[in-house]
Amino acid sequence: MFVTFFKRAPFLRLVLSLSIGIFLQLYIPVNPLMLLTAAALPGMILLIFKKLPLRMHYQYGWLRGVAVQILVICGGGLLVYQSDTRYDSYYFDGGSKSGDLLIATVKEPLQERAGTYRTIVQVRSIIRHNTRMPAKGKLLVYLTKDSAAAGLEYGDRLLISSRTTPVQYSGNPGSFDYRSYCATQQIYRQAFLRTGEWQRLDRKEENGSMQPILQCRNYCLHTLQQYIGGREAGLAAALLIGYRYDLDRDMVQEYTDTGIVHIIAISGMHLALIYGGLLWILRWWPQHRFSESMKGVLIILLLWAFTLLTGGAASVLRATVMFTFITIGKFMLDRYTNIYNSLAASAFLLLCYEPRLLMDAGFQLSYLAVLSIVICYRRMYYLWQSSRKWLDKLWDMVALTLSAQILTLPVCLYYFHQFPVFFLPANMLAVPLSTVVLYGEIVLLILGRTPLLAEGTGLALQITIQWMNNGISWIAHWPGALITGIRMDIGSLVCWYIFLAGLLAWWLQQWKKGLLVALTGLVIWSMGEMFSRINERNQHKLVIYNISGHTVVDAISGHQATTTGDAQILLSESSYKRYIQPAHDFYGVRETKHIKGIGDDASGGLRVLSIGRKRLVIVDSTLPRIDLQKKLRTDYLLLSHNPHVDIRQLEQMFDVGCYIFDASSRLRNIEQWKSDCYMLTLRFFSVPDQGAYVVNF
Repeated sequence: MFVTFFKRAPFLRLVLSLSIGIFLQLYIPVNPLMLLTAAALPGMILLIFKKLPLRMHYQYGWLRGVAVQILVICGGGLLVYQSDTRYDSYYFDGGSKSGDLLIATVKEPLQERAGTYRTIVQVRSIIRHNTRMPAKGKLLVYLTKDSAAAGLEYGDRLLISSRTTPVQYSGNPGSFDYRSYCATQQIYRQAFLRTGEWQRLDRKEENGSMQPILQCRNYCLHTLQQYIGGREAGLAAALLIGYRYDLDRDMVQEYTDTGIVHIIAISGMHLALIYGGLLWILRWWPQHRFSESMKGVLIILLLWAFTLLTGGAASVLRATVMFTFITIGKFMLDRYTNIYNSLAASAFLLLCYEPRLLMDAGFQLSYLAVLSIVICYRRMYYLWQSSRKWLDKLWDMVALTLSAQILTLPVCLYYFHQFPVFFLPANMLAVPLSTVVLYGEIVLLILGRTPLLAEGTGLALQITIQWMNNGISWIAHWPGALITGIRMDIGSLVCWYIFLAGLLAWWLQQWKKGLLVALTGLVIWSMGEMFSRINERNQHKLVIYNISGHTVVDAISGHQATTTGDAQILLSESSYKRYIQPAHDFYGVRETKHIKGIGDDASGGLRVLSIGRKRLVIVDSTLPRIDLQKKLRTDYLLLSHNPHVDIRQLEQMFDVGCYIFDASSRLRNIEQWKSDCYMLTLRFFSVPDQGAYVVNF
């Protein structure tokens, strides 16, 4: 059964091997010479096979298959190494020195943050002593808010300092790993630029191939803002061209909480609607010689133009490549295409182009959703049918939505740790309305030069979007609409996919052993959860969070956490959910107690916290004058909120196991403390540099 299936979809085996090679090289890097050496043996086997008689080809065909798979695995590792900009001789971080300047081009619209603007720039040159050297690489830039920064646009060239730092990761337990996310986009360095530390150059960077795309994008944004306006225009831009920079945050949160954030992220659904619209329009294409081939070429060109317009998100690239294969097979070759093979082939090509897409959540969810629909939709639809047309259409939507969730649910729980209970009614409302809005926006762009018709269309779209937003907001606030705090580690993820694979093989292919496979996955997951719960009951941890400008300390014992720190964080619901709640979910904390301090002693600038048999001293202001007969013994000493103390002074008062400097202190103070610790050969930990401090005891 499975052998026949893989023969009909040969790219499935290739993409699996390529993914293994990419994954191993990303997490267990191997020298490229070793990869080439490992690829030499299967390469020799394949060369020898060409010289063997035909009889031996059939007899040892399995050996040739193994050699091909090993070769592809090695190829995946080499692709990761070759595509890594850090190994390029022109990478700016390797070629720049102190005092150099960088010329960089703005590649993303500015995103407003609290006190700063954020953007991504592409480094083009290094300036050293009036000498210009070519350079490359992406850089994450934060600019202090001012009128000059607010006016920056795509394509502007900047002259900035080469003083950069690695992309930061808070290290807070359970938090989003922003450093890894940036690494998938090949962004490894960041720069914080104050007013006066950068300069905009006069001439913009001209890119002839991108100019038409940028002009089209600007026309779309201007037209939507002019005739729709408000936060509805931001949603319309996200729906049509994937421009998400004007989206309202509260609205995005409501769409996320109802499980339909895919509506406002350009995905395969949007491209499928456009593809269907193109097929309908081209039905009226006059029949003549080469008509079908010309129709196919036109569809492919329009699909790729739309992909470039949206910025080439992973989900859109997947859909575009797959629809390109389908179009070539249908209109040019007049052949049936195996959907599994087309799906695998599109993934193979995209991973060859950018291997880090494998770790992109959008890429994973996009392919899993399509695969889930292809596998489950028809069988689910035929479970129940109605003679009433409207009821049949409704069930068709329900079956499509449910089938898409089957293979995507474990990954969604792994990344987002929450489950939207009412995703089905939310999809039933949002999918039809968003389809109407998408087609309506295309009509609006066509009528953009006719103000009277465009105003009427824009008003209708604005009302439709408002209905959709109000309906989603209503569903998002239903009681029990969102289950949060769901834990799913990589081991659990694998077990759930073993369970689903066995269950689907039993249900769809009548493979009786599938139930045994599903039961095996479920049993392994249950045992893992049992051991995890036992470990939670016996855990004792100290967590010092990495929160810029603030101090928060957690003492976790079993399922209980005692939290102390700045009231600004502890009393703010949004801050608590952002920084502390993920850690409590990660460690299985069920009971939380907030205190100002637990003291065996609490005076002046000292707070002493007893955590089991361990002691933590917090110094957050000038030390009191205490006449000590002998040094106070403490396991950890935390310097918080820039206290006016000297490490040598602390050494006279305390016998310290480890000094800790948290993110509430200024960097120059931390650098001085670190320097003193180096001189005195003292053990220390810098939270802003190394991430949250977590210790088991």
